[in-house]
Order: sequence, then C-alpha cells, then structure tokens
Amino acid sequence: MILDDPNALRALDAYGMFSRLERVADEVRTAWQARHHFPLPDNARFADRIVVAALSDAAAAAELFAALVADTINLPVIACRGYDLPAYVEGQATLVVLLDHSGDTEETFSAFELADARGTQTLAITSGGALAEYAERSGTTLWRYALEGVSRLAFYMQVTLLLALAERLGLVRDPSTDVQEAIDKLRESVKVFDVAVEPTRNPAKRLAAQMIGRLPLVYGGGFMAAVARRWQLSLLQNAKTLALCDELPNLDYNLLQGLTNLPEPVRIAAVSLAAPQHDHPRVALRQTLTRRLMMEAGFVPDTVTGSGESALAQALTAALYGDYVSCYLAALYNSDPMPTPAVARLIDQLRSA
Repeated sequence: MILDDPNALRALDAYGMFSRLERVADEVRTAWQARHHFPLPDNARFADRIVVAALSDAAAAAELFAALVADTINLPVIACRGYDLPAYVEGQATLVVLLDHSGDTEETFSAFELADARGTQTLAITSGGALAEYAERSGTTLWRYALEGVSRLAFYMQVTLLLALAERLGLVRDPSTDVQEAIDKLRESVKVFDVAVEPTRNPAKRLAAQMIGRLPLVYGGGFMAAVARRWQLSLLQNAKTLALCDELPNLDYNLLQGLTNLPEPVRIAAVSLAAPQHDHPRVALRQTLTRRLMMEAGFVPDTVTGSGESALAQALTAALYGDYVSCYLAALYNSDPMPTPAVARLIDQLRSA
C-alpha cells in the first residue's frame, strides 16, 4: 500500500503539500512574532463589532478565531462569505477585516469596495494581489504576510494573525503562552503524522485507510465545530472526495436522523472531534450518547482530540491531524492533494464572463 512507502507518497505529492505541512509551526511562530510590526486602523479600538469578509479556508480561520475568543471578547465577531455585506456593516463603529491569502478572490474584493464606500474601518490581511494594491492606493491599513502556496495552507497563519489583532486591540489577555504551546504541539504532531512514520504508528494514515471508499462525516462541539469545518474543506480540496460536517448539539436533532435511510452502497466514516477539557459538560455527554447511537446504526465513530492544554493548541493540532488525513486519503485515491482543476476552471470562466 502506498501509505507504507514515503518515497511514493512524496512522488505523488508533486507540489510538496507534505513538506508544507511540516512548516506549519514555523508559520505560526513567524506570524506571532511579526504582530507588533503591523499598524492598526486609527480608531480600531473604538469599534463595537468585527466583521471578517472571507471565503473557504480563510472563512474557516475566521470561524475558528471567533469560537476561540467567544468567551472573552465582549463584541460580536462575524464571518461573511460573499460579495455583499449586511446592512449593519457601516460607519466607524464597524471594523471590517478582509482576509484573503491570494488577494484576488473577487467576493472578498467586492466586500472591500462596499465596506470602503460605507465608511467602515477596514483592515486587509493578505499576501498580495489586487486586495493589497487597492489597500495601498486607498490608504487602508494592510497586514501583508509572506507565505508560498495556495490559500488553504494559510489557515494557520490567518488564525494566528486574527488572534494577534484581538490582542493588539486589547480584546483578549496576552495569549503568548498559548501560542507557544500551540507551536510546540504542532511540531510534536508533525513527528507523529509525518510520511516517514509507518501506518502502525501513524494515526493519520490509519484513519485515512478507514475512510477509503466511505463518506467522511466529521463533527464536534464548541471550537471543535470550526475545526470540523476545516476537516471538511481539507477532505474536499485535498482528497477530492465528498465530506460532511456538523456541530453538536445540532447534529443530534437533524443529521443523526438522516443516517437512517442511506442510499446503497453509501458507507459512513464518522469522526468525532472532542476537547474534553473545554467542551461544555452537556456536549461531552452528547459525544458519548451520539457515539452510542451511531454504533447502533452500524457506524463506529473515531474520536480525535488535539494536543496540549489550551484551546488554541488543541484546535490547531486537531486541524493539522485532518490535513494529514486528507493528504493520505488523496494518495489512496491516487490524487495529488494540491491541484483543484475544477475550481480553477470555474474561476477562469467567472473572470472571462
């Protein structure tokens, strides 16, 4: 099997996704160390809401950030996906963060123009592209970071930069200890998930092998619900396979019932993302009861937990776990995890329309 052969895995991974995942901890460290070099919008400390305009993995980063700070930030943090912004996004009371790795995502750029026209405070976080150019021309505050690769690889840096923004605005206590723990645990996780580690000692390889030919269903509660969304996106983009995700307790009221009459020959590979030290006690109970009900329905959910004590470390290491699983599953499907030709074709058609 290809998972037993590190050379075959790297040969299939023409764009070096595995080597890029190995550098995630360094990227988090770089983003955190750079935070005091970035300027803030003049009146950002007086904003009473933060709206993050983002798509795909950038939106997942925004959702995870919002979940991680939900218990400490006393103002709303909203992720907006699309061309438009809600009517309440106007004036200096709103800080709009344009989060886009490439800087060329047309939906985020449209939201940027609308926010500018409505007189909001704006902050662009990007590696370049049209977003950076427009920010520089319009005098918008710009946080430009350097990172090679496609947008999905910027997830960890984007979460870190959003957390840095909250710290710079005085909205959260200094999270430097949590960030350092996350960096350390990410490095430890890479040693466990690396391509050179044989499947018998590599849980990411084992889980990928269990998903082959099955429909992944990933779920969690609290901030792990946002990590479940990241798993779904990684499975869709890297493994090129359909994947479902949901949030506890919502899953118990809807999706759980929908598993009753599955069309043949659909089989489910369920993964529960848990954070025992941080989950609400009733969510923890639901984890146990939901697992029992799924087993009665013929599914045996795998339970994944992150590493470390802090919510940040657990979230980022659990996300990295999912990224490795998706890349190993891609190899089992004989696919290079990096290219997304269907997406590229659609974007080309939109730009020429």
